[in-house]
Amino acid sequence: MRYPAILLIPAFVIGISIYSSTQTETPVAEPSGEALYTQWCQDCHGIEGRDFTQRSWKLGSREEDIARVIREGHELLGMPAYGETLNAVEVESLTQFVLEKASNEKRFFPAGPRFESTSDLEIRADIVVDGLETPWGMDFTDDDALLITEREGRLWHLKAGKLSAVSGLPSDIIVQGQGGLLDVAFWTDPATDSSWVYLTYSRLHPTDKNLSATGLVRGTWQETDDIVQLGTLETLFIATPYEKTHHHFGSRIAFGQDGMLYLTCGERGKRDIHPQTLSTRPGKVHRLHPDGSIPGDNPFAKQQNAEASIWTWGHRNPQGLFVHPETGDIWTHEHGPKGGDEINVLKRGSNYGWPTITYGRNYSGTIITRDTAKAGLEQPLYYWLPSIGACGLDIIHGGAWPSTWQGDLLAGSLSFEYLERLSLNAASEVVHRERLLEDIGRVRDIARNQSGDIFVAIEGAGVVYQLVPLKP
Repeated sequence: MRYPAILLIPAFVIGISIYSSTQTETPVAEPSGEALYTQWCQDCHGIEGRDFTQRSWKLGSREEDIARVIREGHELLGMPAYGETLNAVEVESLTQFVLEKASNEKRFFPAGPRFESTSDLEIRADIVVDGLETPWGMDFTDDDALLITEREGRLWHLKAGKLSAVSGLPSDIIVQGQGGLLDVAFWTDPATDSSWVYLTYSRLHPTDKNLSATGLVRGTWQETDDIVQLGTLETLFIATPYEKTHHHFGSRIAFGQDGMLYLTCGERGKRDIHPQTLSTRPGKVHRLHPDGSIPGDNPFAKQQNAEASIWTWGHRNPQGLFVHPETGDIWTHEHGPKGGDEINVLKRGSNYGWPTITYGRNYSGTIITRDTAKAGLEQPLYYWLPSIGACGLDIIHGGAWPSTWQGDLLAGSLSFEYLERLSLNAASEVVHRERLLEDIGRVRDIARNQSGDIFVAIEGAGVVYQLVPLKP
């Protein structure tokens, strides 16, 4: 007799149940840490983990650090994430294998990343680059590749864990005093899709070795699997006149939402000569087309005896610069002398007062001027008393940062060796200050990629940190 298929299902299920009850389940053995290493890690890190005893453990070498890196990865350092490939037991097994192999070597020195507890957040500071001399400027070729200048005259490219020296740099860099290879910026021409690297540096006079000036050059970005280099350099701008001094070069580069290049130039220590005249280039912020030509709508483009590239003037030594991602405003900070470091939001054609007005004094303590305000001269958005040696400036925007941090500023301190968080209200007034990463070293630059990740360059220690926000 044929039975309807639906009536056969209970009998089938019962049969399977009876059969199953007579069988002893054999658990599937988890692969060993060594087997996992061979399968997933050996090609990059060497047989049996030897690679881990011959390199710096930038992301920490405690058990929890290793497990985190296996799960989450780190694309900038070339480490893929295995959190969706390996289960918790496998991650633990692989962690123990790596740690055991490394700890058996005399050259292994366990050290974790730095953690910082703030008023409402915990931050982990991961070292992504070390072994540098004086890192000065940073920018991104994309979110997962970083350019870093060293003041001593070197440019580095970090991608997928590989740090490569970039060739094709200027041959007339003078490394003396505060001078050397300074800032770097990466820009892709939307019209041609060609990519360029821009560099600022202290440029030696072509015939007099006692003179130098802030120079701006650019070269096409040329990247292959084997080499990274700049094409033939184009000189776009020289902050003339050349001077004998070896300080206050500036200099930072940023591309505005208007498509223009903004460049800060220090007054070269000639405070009574350059900042309050429009006929020279030091002590100014300049606005250029990306090819170095001067926009016709610059505020002084048609004024006789004025440098047509000037956007704002009356500056001392601006070494912080960013473009606000929402408003498009150009923000700077500049070094005061003894007191009077300033944050400014630049207004077209405005004079920021140095040295006619200032909140600072001479380093000797003597008075520069008793005036802190005058008609026609701009007031800073914020100033520091005493000076912190403010260097590097950026805004927290996007990324994994909590809402309470969005729109806050980060400024570095050279003098006191910390990172400062400045919270603003709706009127862009500083309402809260907080010290982060105290005694970390002289903070030279702060950079934010399009994903909102924050990187901090420390001179002296010669490292670059990535700051990772954690839950409170």
